[in-house]
Amino acid sequence: MHVNNDYQRNANLSKVFETVWKNQNFSRIDIARKLDLYRSTVSNIIGTLVDSALICEGERGNATEKGGRKPVFLSVNPDFGCVIGIELQLDTYHVSLLSFDGQPLLFEEGPTPVNTSLLDNPEDLFVSTIDSIMKKAAELVRNNKLKPLAISVGIPGIIDSSRGVIERSAPFRLMDFDYGKRLYERYGIPLFMENDARCCSWLQLALNKASGKKDFLCVLARTYAGNPLLTYPESYEKGIGIGLSFAMNGRIINGRNFAAGEYISRSWTTYQKGQTGLPEAVLKTVDTVDDSYAEWVRDLFGTLTMMIPLLQPETVYVHGQPLSRRALIDEVIAQRVPQFSSIMKSCNSELVIMDEDPYGIAKGAALMVIQKLFEVVPLESESGAGSSALSWDQLFELHKKSVDGSILKGV
Repeated sequence: MHVNNDYQRNANLSKVFETVWKNQNFSRIDIARKLDLYRSTVSNIIGTLVDSALICEGERGNATEKGGRKPVFLSVNPDFGCVIGIELQLDTYHVSLLSFDGQPLLFEEGPTPVNTSLLDNPEDLFVSTIDSIMKKAAELVRNNKLKPLAISVGIPGIIDSSRGVIERSAPFRLMDFDYGKRLYERYGIPLFMENDARCCSWLQLALNKASGKKDFLCVLARTYAGNPLLTYPESYEKGIGIGLSFAMNGRIINGRNFAAGEYISRSWTTYQKGQTGLPEAVLKTVDTVDDSYAEWVRDLFGTLTMMIPLLQPETVYVHGQPLSRRALIDEVIAQRVPQFSSIMKSCNSELVIMDEDPYGIAKGAALMVIQKLFEVVPLESESGAGSSALSWDQLFELHKKSVDGSILKGV
């Protein structure tokens, strides 16, 4: 009975917090109506969230025609704490601090730090790189009034967040790396990881929280400049890497083995290196020669054409490409991939090429931590939830510690 009571309490906390986070000017009665919960249940949950300082009470609304007390509007307390979001690529890193109401606070970027004495040990090298970035992040938060309560890192690769394992990250030469064991509590607060393309979907969920969009496909097409210290015979020095992620009914889809979204183009054939079957001459000049870029666009959207009827997304978001390429992308689709526009129209889907945001993936990584609080963890999974998300009791305890001073350590 005690377990079931805890489960119901945590489930209600998740549902109520999600409702407040997504809706401005909601009162207790608004939440009760939306979630079909008893008013007393909502009042108890709101009481817990207000006492923990995660939710704050604001202005009063208008009384109903029948009179009575004016409703009190609720909102996420922007001073509760923050999350450190990091994007890590071979060439660069980006850091973004976000408050728990989803607002960006501070930013940091730089070339990816490399300890050359560890080149022969990819796991130790990766930890050393995270250590170096966290030292930079610590400088950001040192004079910030909000204390960090979690860290979230977005990287290319297959991330099994349920076990806290990087199953594979080819750029960093990692295989079955137990980041949960090495990094989860290394800095005094929990550290989580997510695939970089999936971070784009977490970002879109937050950007669309008021629009009601729940089904979309994100395409992360990022130009990789490479890193002379981390270039290996089995990897391309230059090119555009592609990752996909998608949301259905407002939830990010991980898929079997957390590998949903791994991209291979329709032109790829057996034994080819990379993600496409395009000639190497095209891949090496894709970011400098318009004809090569056009061929890449044709290959990408020709492949996406086959996915649209299967996924039925409301929107296809393209991240990572410069604004200067937008006109060329539209031209290539119209002239060389008209079937893409046709199938998008028949599925009532729209294409949105996102404005450039160098901190988009870092923001998405941080937003993942916040939005995972919305998820109701099944009873049989509660014991293992720590590798992929904060529990409510853990969050409240972290906040209490932060009130007494910074809890970031090891940097």
